[in-house]
Amino acid sequence: MKTSEVMTPDVITVRTETTVEEIARILTEHRINSVPVVDDEFHVIGMVSERELFLKEKGIPFSLVKLPTLFRQWVDPQRIEQIYAQCRSHTAADVMNTSVISVDADEEIGSAATTMLKNGVSSLPVVRDGILQGIVSRADILRLLTRSE
Repeated sequence: MKTSEVMTPDVITVRTETTVEEIARILTEHRINSVPVVDDEFHVIGMVSERELFLKEKGIPFSLVKLPTLFRQWVDPQRIEQIYAQCRSHTAADVMNTSVISVDADEEIGSAATTMLKNGVSSLPVVRDGILQGIVSRADILRLLTRSE
């Protein structure tokens, strides 16, 4: 089965100038974990997921110590509300992951699932000739369990 047969074709996307506040609203309202960042021709130029908008641990250079970071800065988690308030106007361009992992619409769904597994992601943009066609998530693949032949 091709990825295009399983993907969600109506993809919510954002542009580089979309604010972090708007992206957080989109993710929570639509109960999705990531959005592709697209250009005017619908080429995927980045992804913003919950991962980019939430605390991460980052090691201090030349040390075994890891500290929480948010928006590429070390932070005190007790100040997360204040940090979010200060960063609402950041844009997708400021936080997006530009190392986009995608899958071709004509690839077998098993290949997409393997790509998700190997890269630790829960969804992939689906492209054809570099243009966004849809998105495939773990939930889309799990729906295969509910299909009867």
